[in-house]
Amino acid sequence: MMRLAAVTLCLAALVVAGRPSAQTPAAAAPASRFVGTWVGTQSWAIADPPPGSRQDQPVTLVIENADGTLRGTMTPFLGGEDGAQIVEAEIVGDELRAQAVVGRGRGGWKAPVRVAFALRNEGLALKGTADVRMGDVPWMKFRYDLSRKRSRY
Repeated sequence: MMRLAAVTLCLAALVVAGRPSAQTPAAAAPASRFVGTWVGTQSWAIADPPPGSRQDQPVTLVIENADGTLRGTMTPFLGGEDGAQIVEAEIVGDELRAQAVVGRGRGGWKAPVRVAFALRNEGLALKGTADVRMGDVPWMKFRYDLSRKRSRY
């Protein structure tokens, strides 16, 4: 019985030792993988989109690296050319997680709107979602399929 317990403990130790630690984060992709101009579509990621809304709306996302800080703008957003301004961003693994505000002046009805982008880098593509909140209330959700804008040769 003692031998069985000892063997069981040894096997359990080997299994645990072979697993990657849950606390070890994946190495973050370099910021350069996200910087640039991305074009593609925004579509609704909710069961019942508003009547009359377009399913695939063309959008442009411009991301810049200013002194090690990622900033950017997605246009159009909520019908405005001011777009959604990225104010805070971090890279976790191969995903850009960014917080954005809507519009430049931040006045009027758009002031309490907050956007949480989660965009996964797949080489020449960014795919992900945006959760839109009005104050503390979940409001809308969008899905993105973007690719790097190609320059003319």
